[in-house]
Amino acid sequence: MARSDHLSSEKRARNRPVPHDVAMAVRFMRQNMGHKNSMGDLAAYCGVAERTLRKHFHGFMAVSAFEYWRRLRFSAAREHLLKGTSDTSVTMVATRFGFDHFGRFSQQYRRCFGETPSATLRRSRVAELSRTTRIPEDATQDAGAFAVVASPPRGKASVAILPCQVGAGESEHRSFGECLADGIGTALARVHSLSVLFPRSWQSIRSYDLKRLCRECGAQYFVIGRILQVGKRIRIIIRLLETASGAQIWGDSYDGEANDLLRLQDHVTEGVVRGILPAIRGVEIERARRKRPEDLDAYDLTMRALPFVFASNPSASGQALDLLNHALEIEPDYAFSTALAGLCHAQLAVHNGTDSPMKEKQRALLLAERAAILDPDDSQVLIARCAVHTIAGQFDVASSLIGRALALDPSSAWAWERSGWVKTFAGEPETGLVHLRRAIRLDPFSPSNANRLVGLGCAYFDAGRYDRAAYLMRQALREQPSTAWVNRTLSVAFARLGDRLAALDSLKALQRYSPDLTIGQVMASLPFPQDFMERVAEGLNDLGLPA
Repeated sequence: MARSDHLSSEKRARNRPVPHDVAMAVRFMRQNMGHKNSMGDLAAYCGVAERTLRKHFHGFMAVSAFEYWRRLRFSAAREHLLKGTSDTSVTMVATRFGFDHFGRFSQQYRRCFGETPSATLRRSRVAELSRTTRIPEDATQDAGAFAVVASPPRGKASVAILPCQVGAGESEHRSFGECLADGIGTALARVHSLSVLFPRSWQSIRSYDLKRLCRECGAQYFVIGRILQVGKRIRIIIRLLETASGAQIWGDSYDGEANDLLRLQDHVTEGVVRGILPAIRGVEIERARRKRPEDLDAYDLTMRALPFVFASNPSASGQALDLLNHALEIEPDYAFSTALAGLCHAQLAVHNGTDSPMKEKQRALLLAERAAILDPDDSQVLIARCAVHTIAGQFDVASSLIGRALALDPSSAWAWERSGWVKTFAGEPETGLVHLRRAIRLDPFSPSNANRLVGLGCAYFDAGRYDRAAYLMRQALREQPSTAWVNRTLSVAFARLGDRLAALDSLKALQRYSPDLTIGQVMASLPFPQDFMERVAEGLNDLGLPA
């Protein structure tokens, strides 16, 4: 596709009207799950004509307003059945969410979720019985120690933050331990991907009751620590434990001066937030992987999709899309699944995994806009949306999104990675190098490091440092051989270094990855600056890749 067509497509995407009426319609639907309302009621609430609302809704949600509303109601009904108690009945749930024809409700529910509503309710009751345990008499007095919630919000893991324990002779550190817990919990809550719970009274909690209390308040994980002081030095040991098993899944220790507690608190908070989020995500992915297919909800399917999203190759993107589309069938207003699906479509375009990169970018932008309607403030959604707009060449939008994400979670390696890519694509390689290196430092063992190494290599390529570019791109291929698309620039880097044999080997690897790839397709897929792209096109042409 010609460069002018590429730019006009992006301009059309930027000029698309913001669908405020769609956002209002989604809000109205969420607030009126069980009410019978007409299209006229919905349009009147949104302040637009019915025809306008139908057009905008179908354009941005890809289904009619009432079909979307129906899916929301089915999703809500399933969530209610999964939390069912002995008093819950299928008829009661169907009526609550506006389904009057119970036989039709059962049939449509089965087509949507692969089982009847009665089967869902039966599994829920069995699971509830297996979770029920006898509460020791001496523990009941502590039942009010947590602000109890029935379950964490949809799509979020829940973690209880407990103040650090102190020794018998170190009671002066008790208030510091509580303050430290407040700081950690507040920082975690800003990220939006966790539900954070606090104890009401630390003094009423005994150590052997922690697991039970966390389970009662709905916390899947809890953070606990210990403060030790020797002389003027303080050591803080923090552990993250899984409530169900009591297993430690992450831990670290931090040292500081007793006369500089504020600096020590900041140091601990930053380290804990940086360590906890990837640790919990890893456990959640593994938990979802072990679940039976009939037990998977939208959150589980999204967790299963994440490793494929971060693999950054077309085959993995396709597998992720299968899981994410299934998640969106179950919960059509799940913003994180929507944003990740958009990212996968963008990856298909930028990694030459499609014959229609412009169409994939347009699909990606549409899903990113949809995710913005569904949840504009979730840090993970902001990062995924940034990636989509980066690949589409909309760097101003991408920079704004990633700036918001980093304000919410400045310790996010993924956010710094995407910020590095924005800067590199926008022709600011020096800043891109700084941000990508920071992402690697924050999360040195991440599977995404191959993608970060490619970004570093591209930044050095843009700066004319072809030796460093080739070294980093080869290292990325060693860590993740499936990122064979890197040979688009690696082969040219070798050629610029005068190593034609290595350049031709790299080109052959690229052609094995994509046998029909042309220079035009490479140019259409990458949003680098003009000088960068001209060097790539010239080098690939000299090596013999078809125009």
